[in-house]
Amino acid sequence: MVDVMNELAMRGRMNETEQKVRFGIGAAAAAVAIFAPLSYRWKGVLTAIAAETIVSAALSVSPAKSMMRAA
Repeated sequence: MVDVMNELAMRGRMNETEQKVRFGIGAAAAAVAIFAPLSYRWKGVLTAIAAETIVSAALSVSPAKSMMRAA
């Protein structure tokens, strides 16, 4: 089971530039969610985008990229 998880993790690895871009997008989405006068629905969407991009950049693994390569 560990081998399968390691293989899936290696498929979606990102380079340093993509990681920096994801941190930037996540930070921007978080800032807009916090400071912009939006409805709670949009704040929730932006928070979800921020969380997904920041976590994927921190782990250096893109779930969407791994799913695309697995198919």
